[in-house]
Amino acid sequence: MSKATRNCTLRLYPTAKQVRQLESWLELHRLLYNQSLAERRDAWREEKRSVSYNEQQNALPAMKAEKTWYLPLGSHALQETVRRVDRAFKAFFRRLKSGQKPGYPRFRAKDRFDSFTYPCVAGWKLTELGGGRGVLVVSNLGHIKLRGTCRVNLLGLDRKQMTCCTIRRDRDKWYATITYSTTLSVLARPVAKDPESMTGLDAGLQSLGVLAEGARILRKRHFDEDAAKIRTASRSVSRKKKGSSNRRKAVRELSRIHERVANRRKDYLDKRAARLVSTTAFLAVEDLAVKNMMAKGGKRKRGLNRTMADAALGRFLAMLGSKAEEAGCEFVRVNPKGTTQECSRCGTTVLKDLSVRVHDCPHCGLVMDRDQNAAINILFRGLALAGREPSEVWRGVRLGPQAEQPCRSTKPRLCSNA
Repeated sequence: MSKATRNCTLRLYPTAKQVRQLESWLELHRLLYNQSLAERRDAWREEKRSVSYNEQQNALPAMKAEKTWYLPLGSHALQETVRRVDRAFKAFFRRLKSGQKPGYPRFRAKDRFDSFTYPCVAGWKLTELGGGRGVLVVSNLGHIKLRGTCRVNLLGLDRKQMTCCTIRRDRDKWYATITYSTTLSVLARPVAKDPESMTGLDAGLQSLGVLAEGARILRKRHFDEDAAKIRTASRSVSRKKKGSSNRRKAVRELSRIHERVANRRKDYLDKRAARLVSTTAFLAVEDLAVKNMMAKGGKRKRGLNRTMADAALGRFLAMLGSKAEEAGCEFVRVNPKGTTQECSRCGTTVLKDLSVRVHDCPHCGLVMDRDQNAAINILFRGLALAGREPSEVWRGVRLGPQAEQPCRSTKPRLCSNA
């Protein structure tokens, strides 16, 4: 049985004293990060010498003996912070070698360092108090209350399956992300579905996606719902004096509004993805590089970029992939090139620009919505990649008359359940 690595994010409710302690620990980890980065930079500037991770790790015991305030943080957590610097330099050299924009590692300001990690099970553990209330026990910090019961405990995992714990500050809230390894058989949820149910998904901006059978997954404009509040809060921030208490309050209010928008977006995408994979046995989607679609020629396309960011297509496709494993749905990503131009019935290329919203094939007479035509092609490509050959059966059964005669209905039906 294949192994899978999953993350479980838990909301923490530390006391006021624990918050002060966590903030001081974050500051110490930030100072260690900047110190390690400066050591590597200075060694190369002055001696043309590269400093390795092992060299910096071996220097930690002497540093803790000299600076005793680092002792409560734990050896493994300090090593992970140094390893984070090492990963930043490895990524820098990899981008440099591949010809990308290198992006030299930067020093972290106080508002740019919000997490530290225990890379193994030492220094923390999950447990329960009376009444089933979960707590996170951290060495030299104590018991931190959790929100509800941890999903990791619900899966019946033991301590050996938990690999690391990351404590993160998000604005004025605290979270713990537990990484654990399990098997797909444990994650799989028994869902009653037709084993022959299959579909393709053509992602878009007017709707979140169009399925091969013509149903649309409606897209909600979460940012536009609170755009007026965001503009008002942004103007309030700009009017305040930098460094003042009133500016900090205004920034917190603006962050709160953005957090509500992000939470609504995540909740909506989560529900749509879960519902789709729970009713489908085979799902084919486009293998999109959303980041590349949001920039052109080094210049940002402001209006389109904001729309794509609000739609969160990349996040939606990633959710489909992860939830498909748990729901027992076969998930395939295909090359999207030419799926819109190719006729799903005869395979002839019918060129059309973005303004043409209807696929009208002059060779076989097929007329349908261009997005549905692309979704069918995506499904066929996915079936071919998976080594399955029921494409003609699917076309006849699922599309019905559309597979035999031209379809003059260019408006696909709306699907509120997808």
